[in-house]
Amino acid sequence: MGATNVAFAPTGEQALAKCAMASYDILFVDYHLGIGKNGKQLLEDLREKKLLPPHCIFMLVTGENSVPMVMSAVELEPDDYLVKPFSQSVLRSRIQRIQRKKTQLADLYQALFDDMPEKAIELCQQEVSQEGRYQQFCKRVLVENLIRLEQLDKAEHILTQALQQRRSGWALLLQAKIYFLQQRFADSLLLCEEAIADNRYFAEAYDIKAQCYQETGELDAALSSVLSAAEIAPYNMQRQYLLIDIARKLNNIPQQVQASKQLYEITRRSIKQDIVHLLNYIRSTIDAAVRTEDPSQRNRYLQEVSLAMQRVKRDESMTREINFELFEHLCQARLESLHGAQYQAKRTYAAVAEQLPEQHQLLPDTIFLLNQIGEYEQAATLGKLLPAELMKNPLLKTLFADQKNFLDQKQHKFGELNKSGIQSYKAGNFVVAVKQFESALELAPMNTGCALNLIQASIQLLHSQKKRKSTELFERCKKTFRIVDNMPLPEHHRARYKELLQQFDKLRDELRR
Repeated sequence: MGATNVAFAPTGEQALAKCAMASYDILFVDYHLGIGKNGKQLLEDLREKKLLPPHCIFMLVTGENSVPMVMSAVELEPDDYLVKPFSQSVLRSRIQRIQRKKTQLADLYQALFDDMPEKAIELCQQEVSQEGRYQQFCKRVLVENLIRLEQLDKAEHILTQALQQRRSGWALLLQAKIYFLQQRFADSLLLCEEAIADNRYFAEAYDIKAQCYQETGELDAALSSVLSAAEIAPYNMQRQYLLIDIARKLNNIPQQVQASKQLYEITRRSIKQDIVHLLNYIRSTIDAAVRTEDPSQRNRYLQEVSLAMQRVKRDESMTREINFELFEHLCQARLESLHGAQYQAKRTYAAVAEQLPEQHQLLPDTIFLLNQIGEYEQAATLGKLLPAELMKNPLLKTLFADQKNFLDQKQHKFGELNKSGIQSYKAGNFVVAVKQFESALELAPMNTGCALNLIQASIQLLHSQKKRKSTELFERCKKTFRIVDNMPLPEHHRARYKELLQQFDKLRDELRR
């Protein structure tokens, strides 16, 4: 076809490196590039790194024509998408068509590349007023940028005129989006239905439907709609976040886990790669194991956690950003707690506690563990240290909300029992206080404050029963000390622990005489 300067790259990573060194006029990219980045991920990377100049033509090629593969690629809007086999004449005509468009709209493509929405709007208005060949494309870009700048009335006026001329899919979708932003959910749903009736593979229309149903409280319909979108085009991060949010509101644990796994898979080789997606996938799976009541389902989740851990260890590029060994210890402690080994879980935590303050990425896991074993006060203290940047991740916020909802009732009951025990203690009713503190510890077995309360009440009870030695009570008190022995303690608990230990040792010596 006359091209004389042609470069080849066998992998997405090598292609990315070459594009960083030179500017190409055409990128002809296969979807499947073996191990590493695929063609879609390469396109994302090039855009993110500003390595795809406005004049460059990016053509994605694949031998597959499955709906998820094609639609996920098309959603990313490469300049063109070709399914093998194709002829040279088809390739030539496609390239020439795109080249004509990029030449005529060079200033517009430059404004979009430079992220200048106001300039893009001005250039689009000029093209539309001249009724040029690309006025429909420019109307779409114009409306998208008006919506971005929250100029909804202007965008709606343009769309109303466009829809009077032709009920095109892009116009229906953007009008539905505007109606959603204006909280006109019924009107938005009608336009989504019309768009889907015209093109049943219109994933974005299903997304807006799901959002509308979510806002109106029709969560089953919302889940059905977003699942339809994910079936059509599963490799969209925002779609998976929407799925997680809706599934959470329905307490659909399997869907939450599956979507968190999909987020990890989507980002694993792309510019969006971030250790947080891996951590959130494992966190979600452990959280699902904690919340499910089905023993067989719990075992499946635990196996999934184990497999994910093993897989990650073989990929050092994913784990070098954090101390993955510490993360493993925290996960291990959560699993030990899940199996009822509360004391061992706290011991596992204690072994690494000193290393954790500098590991901000692992603060969520520390908080999850402390809440799980009943150390609510310490968890709340650490919660105040969570970096704001970390909490911008939607899935992490969901995980915190899920644990809060799951623990709220238990924590409230624990608080009431602990409070009642304190009142009974102050009233001198040590027998009742001991029973109340013991009941509270059944709900939060490793809670330091409550354990110290129980020890204090038990010591007072032992003092009152000196004449009839209570070996059972003495042993129970001794066992309770294990909850705090050699554990990391806040300063106020540490001082109280030392004082109670001295009292207990003195009492023990007296009982032996």
